Amino acid sequence: MKVDMSAKAVTERLKRVSQLRRLCVSLSKAKPVEKEKPANRPPDSKQPDSK
Repeated sequence: MKVDMSAKAVTERLKRVSQLRRLCVSLSKAKPVEKEKPANRPPDSKQPDSK
């Protein structure tokens, strides 16, 4: 398998790696999203099946 080592191809790969790094840094700083509490429903109401 040959890897394109032209200046354009290398530049594109470096841009992609840079974007992935920024994404990883952002995700490492992120906090988990808390689940919303269900709305007040009457006790006899049934939730739809999630199939």
